This record gives sequence, structure tokens and C-alpha cells, in this order.
Amino acid sequence: MRIAEGMLLMRILFSTLLALGIAYYGYNSRSLTFSGAVLGFLVGGITFFCGGSAYGIILIAFFLSSSRISKYKFKTKVKRLRHLPLKKGGSRDWSHVLSSSIIACAISVYHYVLFGVHRPLILGSSQPLRTALLSAYIGHYASCTGDHWASEIGALEKAMPFLITKCRRVPRGTNGAISVTGTTASIAGGAFIGAVYYFMSAPEQQIQNEGVGKNMMQWPVIILGATCGFAGSMVDSMLGSILQYSGWSPSRQAVVQKPEADVKHICGVDLLSNNQVNFFCIADY
Repeated sequence: MRIAEGMLLMRILFSTLLALGIAYYGYNSRSLTFSGAVLGFLVGGITFFCGGSAYGIILIAFFLSSSRISKYKFKTKVKRLRHLPLKKGGSRDWSHVLSSSIIACAISVYHYVLFGVHRPLILGSSQPLRTALLSAYIGHYASCTGDHWASEIGALEKAMPFLITKCRRVPRGTNGAISVTGTTASIAGGAFIGAVYYFMSAPEQQIQNEGVGKNMMQWPVIILGATCGFAGSMVDSMLGSILQYSGWSPSRQAVVQKPEADVKHICGVDLLSNNQVNFFCIADY
């Protein structure tokens, strides 16, 4: 009993310190606002405690890669998307953290309630429910990563993007606009998450293959990630083009997110915010 209690306390301490370190890094590097860092600490702590390394490393991969992508050529993005509320350094607040992590956090808690904490699971093993939960978790962050990479990298393309619902050129920053560069980035972002899990689970894969005397291929998880990254970006663009307002303001020479007297409507209705679209996109997935 004392050994079990000691291991539980160690896991709580480790999860808390790791989450605190990630939150501090995010705030100190201006990837997160204070509110974003506080909520990120809570989400990270719960995920690390309930999901262990299998869930925690994917969360870290999503956060670190998205933070770096947000800062990449940030000044160029500000010039091209000057109408958007881009915070200094691409900082994300609590609403962004909530919309991109609450479902995955719930999956990790559900996994812990049912199975406790286990070492990395090999997809396709004899535990279908655990496999389904882990696949959903990987798909969740692959979708988030793909959509984020598409938005950040796609903004750097010189050519004007296309509106996904009408296949016509629209100004940069229009909700529902897609580009070749952004779409490619969405696939790469999703595949990145799949690859992170693939390489993380490689030692466990070798152990289990030797134990059962067969080779359980894990490379399809990369295809799963790439597919979810692409699908997440497309669904987000589709919802954004319909449920988010985009209009062109001649006086500001920029796309605006709210209807105004001199604004020419491009697409969508003023129903959802960007973070709400992100949440429903992931929930729909």
C-alpha cells in the first residue's frame, strides 16, 4: 500500500512539475498569455497524470511545434493579415487553449478511469477500446496541428487563396480560404503527430512483437495523423466560410470579421468565433 501511495505521489509531482515547466515556457516565450498559461498548466497536469507518456508526449509535440510555427516569419504575417487580432509573438489565450485541448483532456481522463496509467499502447493490439481512445486522441491533436500549421504557413503564400465553398480567389485572412501551401502544411502537421507517436512507441513495439512472435505494423498511425490533419483543416475551412463572417473594408484595405456600414460581404454569417469553429470542428471529427 505504501509503495502504491508513493508511486501515486511521484506521478502527481512529476505531472505537476512538467505541466508547470511547459506553461512557464509558453508564457515566457510569449506563446501563451497569462490566462493561456494557467489553463495550459491545468490541462497539461491532468493529461500527464491521466495519460502518462503516451498522451503527454503528443500534447508536448503539438504545443511546441505550433508555438514555433506561430513565430515563424511573424512580422510577415502581421503585414499580410493586419486585420486579425494577432497578439505579440503569436500568444494564445485561455479560449484558444480550451478549444484545442478540452476534448483530448477528457479522453485522457476517461482512459485513466477505465484503465489507469499504462506504458505506450501499440495500436492494433488486443485491447480495442484502449486502441480507439488512443486513436481518437492522436486524431484530435493531428487535426489541431494540421489546422494550425495550415493557417500559419498558408498565410505566407504569395498567391491569393481560394474560398473553399466557391473556388474563387479571396483576400488573405478570409474565413474558409484555402491554399496549396496551407493544405500541404495541414497534411505535414498531422503526419508529424503520427510520426511522434510512431517513434515514441518503437521500443514497446519491438517488445510486443517479440512476445507474440509477429510484427504489428505501426506505420499506419502516420497515415492516420496525415488524414486527420487534412480533414481537420478542410472541415475548419468549410465551417468558417459558412458560420464566420468575412467582409472587405475599402477604408482599411483589409478583411474584417464583423459587419459594418462600408464593408462588402465576402462569405459567412456572424455566428461563431474562430475558437468556437475550432472546437466544433474537432468535436465533429
